[in-house]
Amino acid sequence: MKLLSKSFWLGATLSGLAAAPLAEAAFTSYGAGNISDTINPAGYSCVVDYGYWIHNAGVVEPGVSSCDPIGTPTPRYPQLVAPASEKPTMTHRWWGSVSFLGEMTIGDSGDAAYITPDPITARISNRGARLLSIPAGIKTLSNGIESTYQIPDPFNEVFDGIAVGNSAYDDMDAYLKDYSDGSATVQWRSGSTPVMEATFVYGSPYVYFTALQGQLVLRTKAADGAEKGTFYSDGNSLGVWTDVAEIRNHFLIVGDGDTQFDNSSSSEISVVGSDTITVAWLPDSSSATIQTFAQYAQQPVDEVFIDYSVDRSDNSVTISHSYRYQGTPVTTLAGLMPLQWKNSAQPLSGYNARSARGVVQFAATSQFSYQLPFVGVLPYFPEGIGDYDENQLRQLVQEFIDAGNWNLNTDTYWSGKNYGKVAELAAIARSHGMTTEADQLINWLKGELEDWFRANTSGGLDINKYFVYDENWNTLLGFDESFGAQQQLNDHHFHYGYFVRAAAEICRVDPDWCAPSAWGPMVELLIRDYAGGRDDPMFPYLRNFDPANGFSWASGHANFALGNNNESTSEAANAYGAIVLYGLITGNDELVERGMYLHASSTAAYWEYWNNIDRYRGLGGDYDNFLPDYDKMTTSIIWGNGHVFATWFSGAYAHILGIQGLPLSPLVLHIGQHPDYLADYVALGMSGESSNGKPSGLPEGHWRDVWWNIWAMTDGTAAVADFNTVNFNYTPEAGETKAHTYHWIHTYKALGHLASGDGVLSADYPAALVFDNSGQKTYLAYNFGSSARTVTFSDGTSFEVPAGQMSVNGSSSQEPPAESPTEFDLTIQAEDYTAMSGVQTESTSDTGGGLNVGWIDTGDWLAYAGVEIPEAGTYRIEYRVASYSGGGRLSLDKDAGQTVLGALDIPATGGWQNWTTIQHQVELPAGTYQLGIYAAQGGWNINWFRIVKI
Repeated sequence: MKLLSKSFWLGATLSGLAAAPLAEAAFTSYGAGNISDTINPAGYSCVVDYGYWIHNAGVVEPGVSSCDPIGTPTPRYPQLVAPASEKPTMTHRWWGSVSFLGEMTIGDSGDAAYITPDPITARISNRGARLLSIPAGIKTLSNGIESTYQIPDPFNEVFDGIAVGNSAYDDMDAYLKDYSDGSATVQWRSGSTPVMEATFVYGSPYVYFTALQGQLVLRTKAADGAEKGTFYSDGNSLGVWTDVAEIRNHFLIVGDGDTQFDNSSSSEISVVGSDTITVAWLPDSSSATIQTFAQYAQQPVDEVFIDYSVDRSDNSVTISHSYRYQGTPVTTLAGLMPLQWKNSAQPLSGYNARSARGVVQFAATSQFSYQLPFVGVLPYFPEGIGDYDENQLRQLVQEFIDAGNWNLNTDTYWSGKNYGKVAELAAIARSHGMTTEADQLINWLKGELEDWFRANTSGGLDINKYFVYDENWNTLLGFDESFGAQQQLNDHHFHYGYFVRAAAEICRVDPDWCAPSAWGPMVELLIRDYAGGRDDPMFPYLRNFDPANGFSWASGHANFALGNNNESTSEAANAYGAIVLYGLITGNDELVERGMYLHASSTAAYWEYWNNIDRYRGLGGDYDNFLPDYDKMTTSIIWGNGHVFATWFSGAYAHILGIQGLPLSPLVLHIGQHPDYLADYVALGMSGESSNGKPSGLPEGHWRDVWWNIWAMTDGTAAVADFNTVNFNYTPEAGETKAHTYHWIHTYKALGHLASGDGVLSADYPAALVFDNSGQKTYLAYNFGSSARTVTFSDGTSFEVPAGQMSVNGSSSQEPPAESPTEFDLTIQAEDYTAMSGVQTESTSDTGGGLNVGWIDTGDWLAYAGVEIPEAGTYRIEYRVASYSGGGRLSLDKDAGQTVLGALDIPATGGWQNWTTIQHQVELPAGTYQLGIYAAQGGWNINWFRIVKI
């Protein structure tokens, strides 16, 4: 395939990221952190498996010439022309393979990609476009686990359906020319000469073609006969049916007034007298259908603008779709998918078809809107709910801390899962008064994230735990990669969502850590990568989320005959819920509402498309989104062309269903919205591998704790009883801890079931929810603000929640607010010493300016006389430090070293003015005395230290 990118068409030089020499690395600062523009080749890895496969080299072809030594990787560039090349590179849409791969070569099984503007599916090839109808081809396979369109002879130019090509060109290159929230325009070129274009619109029965050179040609597998024929011919319109491999289609081709169709009975029909045609797929070939669909065929659409608004009085989200041509509204036959028409007042035409998502309903309109509820999120479940043993919980927290080695991973996914679980654990510990332990966990998270958030912690470009910005793909690449997060741009929302969730917990208890001069800009950079705002100059809009479908896609390259795919809806909800938390903590309303939209749509889509809740409720016909012969109550992987009851890694039911329940946290409470459904879901999940029909009977590695957590959301008593039978003798899932599971299942046992977030019972604050246990309601609300706020629920319940606190039924939790005043808080500037040995001062670029102390060698010291401590007790001592590369160690002493109070390692920060805050806890007596800071190991600077009474 050719290597043309947006940079080619803009006349810029390609960056060649993957092969760039280490010496060329440049760093761009974001707050206290930075990112690189270059990949460190020392971090490459290579696997031998019927070939040589490279990793950690960015967006590259997977194969190299050898693994010993590792061959030079081949960069892959976006397949774009203007105006798409003038925007951030968009992937992860139903058409994403076009921008990633361009055309699919006829006959090449390695070029498998189909795009899915449901109800049409299409292959963009070097010969043009193969058009097929999802409604005509979708079926449940004999194995009973897959309802998809298994395309016959998928690598041919045409087999079932129809193909559109160009009379003068049979080997073209395809590029993404333009896109909107619900449309994509493909341009084919011969060399640098544009040859033809086509615009596809999600949900639309129409595809709009234009010949720029030569003539448009329609191709079918056969001439008129058993597999093809003509059902309509009138002036500039031609109706062609195809019937191949038991898949029957009706296509209406409409041109302008001078259009003629030569050789219409053959397998190659020439379009004469017009450079433009609209190909319409028809649900049937009746005269009324032909007339209706022809009426709108010559009113082309080139943009679908999908917007949202949030009503903060009840947390409802309204999504609107607007159809335009050259900026002007245009009436068309818009296709509304079940998530849309079931939640909309839009009048429908009566024409519909069973598509990959369910029944698509057509409406003659220039716009429609629909409304979804937002479930709500919490930073943690509060203490004191449920009958768990607090001493046991504390012991489990302490056991986790004592075990250490909590993260030995260096990739974005498995590291991220560890960060997510430690964030959950820290919140639980803090709410139960385990402040020292919670601070330890938060410090662990700070150390890890600050390492990731600096690309030069080693002094030069790091080998792993750093981020690179790829200007061709307009994305942030994390090193090390896993699951094709670099090569195929897979799963960024899954991976980075864990980072944001962990950062939100840090900032909840230490808001300064997220300040613009600290680490906030790096956290926001991750959010911008997987869910950027509209018109972000560095990142595409909502990268992983597809506004037209209402949920996210996992694959970047989407090189599959079934289109794109998405598996773990809960990890997507975790990523979007984390945005809400972060936005509430930082006071960024735009982020809060963006996260609410993404979360509300993702969770509603989970119940609509993955779980088909209307069938469970006894609704059939158009309301049943699954094919009648698909007999599972749920599915696991949604594809553009259907859905599959499977996972990428296992055939076990515990994994197929359990993948939708991790991580279990108060960011994914939607899983428990329908407890009766969930009870049967658990039974199905246990029906495959459990020896006793319960999580305790699952084999090792089948996620017992995940299933206890899920089960608790429908039957907490049963979950706790089964959990107790194993006496903590199990291995937690990689994103879980025993303390979290123990607390979660006991809390849910008391709470009962989620009662709010369904659009009936709502709240006027995103972090407020209601639970119901046999009629006994529990109202939970956490106030992220700096002042008290009144939270009101739609049933009339209302109460005030203090700043930075959780309220249970109007009573504040025991956890102190994050920004509440402490009994004693003293900051001492490092340069205000009363005596010293061996140090100097210099101007600092740290927040607040002034001087810092530097040139600290081993054995140097600083003394501060007259420090008055009001009462004996435990104090947190914070130090603002920087170290270029080697780090160091300090100790705090009293009375000229007579009493050593504590010692602390200083991390390398990558620069003498790259500041970070470290801390430890010490016991201080009451009185006025001298404190000293001693350099047990030199090589660091200090700006200030702070003494806080705990």
